[in-house]
Amino acid sequence: MSHVGVTLGVMAAIPALVEPTMLRWARQTQGYSVLAAARKIGIDEDKLAACEAGYERLTIEQLRKAAKAYRRSLAVFFLDTPPEGIDTLRDFRRVAGSESGEWSPELHTEFRRAQQQRDWLIDLLESEDTPVPTAWSLPSSEVARLSDAQLASRIRSHLEGLAGSSGPTTSDRYAHSSFWVSTLEDSGVLVLHTSGGGVATQEMRAMSLYFDRVPVIVLNGSDAVRARTFSLVHEYVHLLLHADGLCDMVTTTRATNPNTALEARCNAVAAEVLMPAAAVRAATESLRGRPVDEWTYERIASAAVRFGTSAEALLLRLVNLGLASRSLYEQRREDFQRAYVEQERSAATGGDFYRTKARDIGKGYVRRVAGAHRRKVIDSFTAATYLDVKVGQITRLAEAAGFASASGR
Repeated sequence: MSHVGVTLGVMAAIPALVEPTMLRWARQTQGYSVLAAARKIGIDEDKLAACEAGYERLTIEQLRKAAKAYRRSLAVFFLDTPPEGIDTLRDFRRVAGSESGEWSPELHTEFRRAQQQRDWLIDLLESEDTPVPTAWSLPSSEVARLSDAQLASRIRSHLEGLAGSSGPTTSDRYAHSSFWVSTLEDSGVLVLHTSGGGVATQEMRAMSLYFDRVPVIVLNGSDAVRARTFSLVHEYVHLLLHADGLCDMVTTTRATNPNTALEARCNAVAAEVLMPAAAVRAATESLRGRPVDEWTYERIASAAVRFGTSAEALLLRLVNLGLASRSLYEQRREDFQRAYVEQERSAATGGDFYRTKARDIGKGYVRRVAGAHRRKVIDSFTAATYLDVKVGQITRLAEAAGFASASGR
């Protein structure tokens, strides 16, 4: 064996002098059981349990594998205590009949990716001495005194004012999504999507991270387009209320505690933003003149397209406006959801790596990074790191995000 091989072998066997609490924290915040983590590291379950209890030590090589499995930097394991403010998010989900649930490793990964991208974006803005956009925000005192309907009207007029145009009424569901996403991005919100279908919609539909500067909204990339549009506005309401969290968009019919009360308000405001009462009444006038047995999925879906929402969302909106009965909604809900899923599946097309990547990490974010790269504010390696692609893929990703056309070059 060569001297190099002997040296590497010796280094690999050196005990890693880390705090046991850091090992346990890193595993738990990634959502792994001891058994699952041990398998990823390649050691016995009892060995990992002993290391977390302080009775044994991982080797440096095993610690490297643990860092990779937990998606943490090696340096974090040598801290005395876990960093403050990391991996804390209010959980509004009602999983398995409760108000919260365990996080999967994939959800932990997406949460930390959102934090990392925000840090990179702020670093980029500060390195260019560029003011951080804050147009997304509304005065807290104003938000607090407005009713749900008033707040929705204020939000719609505010965002349409920022966009310089009214929200779309086209049947193109992507046009609705693009309008609201791009408007929020331009106003200073970092909008991301979970990638690779790793997080199930049953676990998370969307989440928001509140900050005065560059708040974040993460949508589930596996969700249907119209559902993502509603989730986007729902999470934006969370940000305006300074109440970030993890949401599942389960329909809330009554406020049984502060969490469900807040979710009910965010749902109500988002519904009014996307489906204003006057417009809903006008769009469904002929439908409401028909017997309820003629309120088919096709007819309601046809009326819903101008709002960029699903037939189920519009029917629920009619219920809340007193234009349809709750019993009708309960009878039709499952059928409408099933028909909607089938419709979305039949309309789905094959994915494109660059378009999907730009959507997942945010088109506005991609354009910011690509612009800084073009102006030589950051080098190619840094740009590729920020964009999570290879250096040779930067140009095509920027084009997919609309950077080339937007720059006119």
